[in-house]
Amino acid sequence: MSTGAMILIAITAVLVLDVVIAIWMRERANRIESGELKSTNTDPASSRRAANLILINAPIIWIVTALICFGVIPTGIDTIKF
Repeated sequence: MSTGAMILIAITAVLVLDVVIAIWMRERANRIESGELKSTNTDPASSRRAANLILINAPIIWIVTALICFGVIPTGIDTIKF
């Protein structure tokens, strides 16, 4: 397995975990605002803002990494070949 394939697998796993965490953060913010969950140290607006930042930037980072792994952006790693 090439270095590019291993990097792409790892970044894909990180992307999935980031999306799950962001969805959890948004759901928690919604529950705090509706009064279903009591929290004294969590600001729902800040939590929602951080979740949106993750949801926007994680796929962009994945796309750049995929371009590097497939050799579109030249680097010194062993790229994925078909």
